[in-house]
Amino acid sequence: MFKHEINGTKVIIDVKIDDKEWNEGVNKVYENTKSKFNVIGFRKGHAPKKVIEQQYGDDVFYEDTLDYFIRKSLNEFLNENPKLEPVSYPNTKLGEYVVGDGISFTIEFDIMPEFKLPKYTGLEFTQESSKVLDKEIEHEIHHLLEDNATFNSVDRESKLGDQLIIDFVGSIDGVEFEGGRAENFPLELGSHSFIDTFEDQLVGKKKGENVDVNVKFPDDYPAKEYAGKKALFKVTIKDIREKALPTFDDKFVSDATEFENAEEYKNHIKEHIQSMKAERADYDVKHNILKHIVDNTEMEIPQSLIDMEVDSNVHQLEDACKMYQMDINDYLSRMNTTLEDYRKSCEERAKTNIKSRYILRQIIDENNISASAKEIDAKIKELPDLRGKKEITNEDRVYAENSVLLDKTYNFLKENNKIITKE
Repeated sequence: MFKHEINGTKVIIDVKIDDKEWNEGVNKVYENTKSKFNVIGFRKGHAPKKVIEQQYGDDVFYEDTLDYFIRKSLNEFLNENPKLEPVSYPNTKLGEYVVGDGISFTIEFDIMPEFKLPKYTGLEFTQESSKVLDKEIEHEIHHLLEDNATFNSVDRESKLGDQLIIDFVGSIDGVEFEGGRAENFPLELGSHSFIDTFEDQLVGKKKGENVDVNVKFPDDYPAKEYAGKKALFKVTIKDIREKALPTFDDKFVSDATEFENAEEYKNHIKEHIQSMKAERADYDVKHNILKHIVDNTEMEIPQSLIDMEVDSNVHQLEDACKMYQMDINDYLSRMNTTLEDYRKSCEERAKTNIKSRYILRQIIDENNISASAKEIDAKIKELPDLRGKKEITNEDRVYAENSVLLDKTYNFLKENNKIITKE
């Protein structure tokens, strides 16, 4: 017999098993597990319960019987309350078994939060135009020219944009530090490749000149032993080279790219930028619609769900660190934080992710959005993780189905709201 209480997202089930019911449960467990016991004088699975208890102890069936009643009580409760959806593992608090009086225990678990969606159709949202501007094309062309620039030695003082060939030795408090020495190092002035004002102090210098460059490492420098410390670099300028950009014409394009002429290259750049801007605009409008719904939805989220989401983020970071043979605590230490602080920083993002998932699921349910087998098969061929995979598992199909449902839900939201393109 049990009784229950629902407090927000937490369910508490109080169970009382009397002595008679407990003994019936022990007998059922005995029947289900007797084949596991080896008892001298009996064939396996044929030893009487009393004999097994004498050989293995009176409480030999206790844990299995308790587990039987926990699962039985939980299943009966969920069958009586089919709309409730557990989102955490059940936690059991045990009372003590008393002969003649039976046993009592409490089962606690979290359920999916109940919430009401705000109005999510008939609204107005803006998205950026995917029109390509001339200056955007020129910007990409300039990058191509920069990538193919040549540097020619010049006999004059250095200026921003020049490439210097330098030797240098760095020291802190008169002691050379690791990684602070190089020879024939190419440094473009104004590239901000080096810390502090290093490059600025090499402007206006001549070939062959020796320069003392004084800098300070940033306070948040990844290598903590150098962070916030002053350093001196002894620099020798071995050459000054002036940057020369090629002329953007048909010959240059055919030599430097897979395109035959400048016009063809420009058209390619325009199409590429337009595609990227359209993709970004589509992402932004979908993000803004969902954000509006999330921000206007009241939802009580169980801490257990938040903890699971944060655990997932931590595991992802751990896996990323392992790829670089780094311990997660060492990495976080370099980022001037701790695992505890990192977990706290993940909580708000975790709440948003959880709300988004449940909101999208409810929109799918309310609008009968579904994925056909044909749509799932087509999505399997599109998804990079599944495309070309020899054997598609049921898990793969669920993943593809969710992807289809997500696409169709976002399309539904776009089609049922007014989207204004902003130039």
